[in-house]
Amino acid sequence: MTDKQAATPYRFARLDGKIVIVFGAGNPKSEGHGIGATTALQLARNGATVISVSNLEENAQNITEAIRAEGLLGFAEVCDATNPDDVLALVARVKAQFGRIDVVINAGVHNANPNGFEKLTADYWRSAIDVNLHAHFNMIHGVLPTFIEQKTGLFLHFSTIAGEVGLGLGKQRHAYAAGKAGAAVLTKRVGIEYAKDGVRGNVVQIGYISGPLVNRAVAAVGADIEKVTAKRDSYVPRGRQGTPADVAYMTAFLCSDEASLLNGSDFFVDGGTSGCTYGP
Repeated sequence: MTDKQAATPYRFARLDGKIVIVFGAGNPKSEGHGIGATTALQLARNGATVISVSNLEENAQNITEAIRAEGLLGFAEVCDATNPDDVLALVARVKAQFGRIDVVINAGVHNANPNGFEKLTADYWRSAIDVNLHAHFNMIHGVLPTFIEQKTGLFLHFSTIAGEVGLGLGKQRHAYAAGKAGAAVLTKRVGIEYAKDGVRGNVVQIGYISGPLVNRAVAAVGADIEKVTAKRDSYVPRGRQGTPADVAYMTAFLCSDEASLLNGSDFFVDGGTSGCTYGP
């Protein structure tokens, strides 16, 4: 520790001056903040300038308004991440406005319902892989040259423990899990390949989280939210699910200079779910 550090009050995981793009950052106002939106807001609270991206302008604007309402730095962008040209255009706009990009977070998700394999069609499979895997490739492909030029940059992918294990004994989330798992491996491999260029790639493996995504899925099938919540809580060793804030706090740390040695790794925010098995 230097004399200057010793004399300065220490503030952990500050992100002052960092330009962060969060893909999949928004929700309709009626739903409240999901994982992406909560993360965008927390990063802004930690000092980052946050560009919240959604394929729907309303969603990107909603979280940006919430960020600005706290006097923080937030900007809204519309982008279809499955379209590589859209991603390249977004990168060009951000660089023109801010001069750099420090972190790219993929918080987007496609239908995570436990549909089971028999309900999969070729079209559904392709659409899920397009959103969960190909879109992530587009993000990396579009931003990597900037990171290499800067000699610094972090790709952070929000994945799912469903991409690591089969969850439960019932119907599985095959297309969602496969796409997210592929994107997770890609993130880590890119971080290792370009580590000497100052590029890092890490993965947040997310377990059972309460919030708008689950509420929307439950409403779509007409299920009882209280029963579903109790069931999901029972899958977590500590007896309750996490919240979007749990993911946001981990993310703020991983984006900070304190995490500069962390690369090519998975970080589990799941209350221990992925570490347990069925049976006595």
